[in-house]
Amino acid sequence: MNGWPGKAIRVVSLFLLLTGTALAGRMALLPLADLSQGANSVNMPLTMVLFHELEKRGFEMISEDKVLSFMARHRIRWTGYLDGFNVLEMNRKIGADLVLLGTITQWGGAGDSVGVVLYLVKADGGRLVWSKASAYSRQDVRHLLGLGDAKSIDDLVPRVLDDLLATLPNGVRRFASAVPLCDVEGALIAPRYAKGGDEVTCSVKLRCMGEDPTVAYLKFGSGGSVPMERVGSRYVARWKAPMEDGRYPVSLVLEWNHGSGRRREFFLSSYWVDSHPPRFALELKKGIPLGDKVVFRHHIVMLPRFSDPEPLSRWSIQILDEKGNAVVDEHGEGNLPRVLVWRGQTSGGSRLREGDFTVVLKVWDRAGNMASSSREVLLRRTPPRVAMEALREGDKVEIKVDGGNGDIPLSYWRLVVRDKQGELLKEVEGERLPASL
Repeated sequence: MNGWPGKAIRVVSLFLLLTGTALAGRMALLPLADLSQGANSVNMPLTMVLFHELEKRGFEMISEDKVLSFMARHRIRWTGYLDGFNVLEMNRKIGADLVLLGTITQWGGAGDSVGVVLYLVKADGGRLVWSKASAYSRQDVRHLLGLGDAKSIDDLVPRVLDDLLATLPNGVRRFASAVPLCDVEGALIAPRYAKGGDEVTCSVKLRCMGEDPTVAYLKFGSGGSVPMERVGSRYVARWKAPMEDGRYPVSLVLEWNHGSGRRREFFLSSYWVDSHPPRFALELKKGIPLGDKVVFRHHIVMLPRFSDPEPLSRWSIQILDEKGNAVVDEHGEGNLPRVLVWRGQTSGGSRLREGDFTVVLKVWDRAGNMASSSREVLLRRTPPRVAMEALREGDKVEIKVDGGNGDIPLSYWRLVVRDKQGELLKEVEGERLPASL
């Protein structure tokens, strides 16, 4: 009888120790991903060994059927990772307070080794509360005279699990100050390219589990902020673009109970301010310069030359006749073609008569700044007029040649004189008329 009090104390102590190991809340164990068998493989036998080991240690486990059914409904194919929203869904749909995930990193091989990594996640907030990795090989388990040595990798599994679960926490505290899980489902900043003083709008759609933020605002990389207003399912903010050109990063800041420290920040995107139009000139080829105009007969090539090239949002080219009517009116989105060719036709393909025309090319950059360049061109299809007169004085003959095409100068002429038998008597060439021979 004298020994009973001590035994009673020891029994009570043991009871307290065992009950203290029970973990508050229900745990969902996902099948262990098995990298040794491939990217999407799982090891169900080892998963069930771990499942029963956790039950022995006092954890309230959610059944395998419920976990697998949830995975099928949510199309979860790789079990080594679970995003925060699926973790929260497990909390809502199957009542999981904790989610345990794991990956088998080693299984067998030349060294006969077993390696496992486990992660414990608090399901109502998606927060990682514990993780541990353990690995053993047969070389690690050798005893004197070979007694108790691991005969196969199956003998290593209990050692690995004991090592892992020895540090598993015996309780999970629900932090009242935990930041709710929120993610940006979609965000739009328009326009992405603005002129100084233009109104810029940002619309954000959030995906939050649990408590919505009490404060939402945008923060700019250049300094300053602007509040966001809840409009339906989105948060919207409007502001004036600064006058200084440049790139402006935009971040979203969410707060719960302003001043409590519960805060999340997301980088959304950037927008650009550009208040200066593109600088370019229209160069003409395949024609003959005539002062500040260019004369052509068959076609003319137009080359836009930009001093500081930048992407364009759109462009247009018009060719106007002497009355200001547009005989060509073409438009395009994006950047200009490198070369534009005009063959003296309308937009519909009709051949134009001779005349004086004005080419007007306009371009718009991504911020809507417009620049234009114009050139005057002369379409001349008629060959030059030629007049020739021969005067005899004694045994000499004077030949007078004249010709031209109005205001279009000649570039070259050639005169050949032959007798009745076709013999060459004289050959003269030049660049100007009239001329006498």
